[in-house]
Amino acid sequence: MKIILLTLITIFIFTGCSDNKAIDAEPPVNEQNIENNSDDYKTAVEHIMDNALLDSMKNSDDGVITIREKLFIAQTNDIYLNPEDYMDKTIKWEGIYTEVTNPVTNDEYKFVIRYGPGCCGYDGTAGFEILYDGDLPEKNDWVEAVGKIEMVEENGEEFIAIRLSELTVMDVRGQEFVAN
Repeated sequence: MKIILLTLITIFIFTGCSDNKAIDAEPPVNEQNIENNSDDYKTAVEHIMDNALLDSMKNSDDGVITIREKLFIAQTNDIYLNPEDYMDKTIKWEGIYTEVTNPVTNDEYKFVIRYGPGCCGYDGTAGFEILYDGDLPEKNDWVEAVGKIEMVEENGEEFIAIRLSELTVMDVRGQEFVAN
């Protein structure tokens, strides 16, 4: 009994009680807040992304939006959610060149992607479908892609794709797996 009492007292001493409270703290961004928030996912992305970075993405001086490794998923998501904000801007990013064939129609789609969190580890992808008329690299090549957003219609639905002006195979690979 003395050991139990001594353990409880020790835990109380080390953890202590504090009167410090967060002042004007915003609630944490989580799925429940996203569902209850009128701005939905856009608000969550803006909270996650640094405001200065978000502002520089949408208002770059030279009209080129460079998607970097640090916030790759957040930046690509923002472009998908707000394509009208990026329509006249050039987008530049690096990633893995890959192709996917639709088994029903045999249509081939080309992408420049990176791997990210999914349902079972890093089995998700982030990036864009590309439209390019030049010479294509080998599958799994690390490339730099530069182009502008184009809305593509298929089966009555509109999708974002990037019409490339440049597609360059890079000698050095970047970070294939991104987390945010």
